[in-house]
Formats: sequence, C-alpha cells, structure tokens
Amino acid sequence: RRILANADYPRFGALMKNRGYDWEAVKVTTEDDYILNTFHILGKTGQPRPESLKASVLVQHGASVDAHSFIEYTGDKKSFVLGLADEGFDMWIGNNRGTATSQGHKTLNAATDNAYWDFSWAEMGLYDDVANIQQGANM
Repeated sequence: RRILANADYPRFGALMKNRGYDWEAVKVTTEDDYILNTFHILGKTGQPRPESLKASVLVQHGASVDAHSFIEYTGDKKSFVLGLADEGFDMWIGNNRGTATSQGHKTLNAATDNAYWDFSWAEMGLYDDVANIQQGANM
C-alpha cells in the first residue's frame, strides 16, 4: 500500500475540503498489473478518528463517472458515503482502471500503449473490485 499526496488529486481534495472531511489516496495494484487510486475517507476534519470502526464499505462507480460522482453530484444533500463515514463506517471509494485518476500500470503507459486499453467490464469486476476489497479488508 502506498499513500499518495492529496495534492495529486486537487478535484477530489477540493470536494472533501469544502465538505470538511479528511481523506487519503491509496495506490492499489490489481492481479493483472493495473494500478488504481482508491480514496479512503478518514472522517471529519479536526475530529479524532475512532479507534474502533464499523465494517469497511467500498463503493464503486459505474460507466462514465469516477469516485468524484459520489461526492460531487449530491446537490445540497450530504453524500451517503459521507453519511456512512459519520456513522463510523470505514469508507473507501474506488476508481476503475482507465478513469482520469486510475491510469497506472506496472509496464504499460495509458497514453502511448494501446494494450493498456485492452480490458472490459469483466476485468474491472474480476480484478479491480477484488483488489479494492482486499485493500479495505487489510486495513
């Protein structure tokens, strides 16, 4: 596990800052060598993180969106992700391979290697979700 600087994700950072929550970005490597950036909600800014949390919960976006959608498109209402964090759940928001925040790979370059893009929804379910679930369970 490698924690990334929050400054590397200014869009998500701004969303979380505006809502008053601390978070971290965690690199998660899949079995087929894709490198995902998964966001871990740590709780409200300025409040201590509980020593004992309820279950870990991973939320995963669908087509044409990314992790930002769980925070960004809630209007004046609080995101259910942040509501669950407030209730003591250990919240993780996944970013599938190929999204703007998850274009890493051990050997392929998303910008120059067409082979990077040779995946389907099946691989996202078989590898991305499994890697993110394992990450949350190992924390």
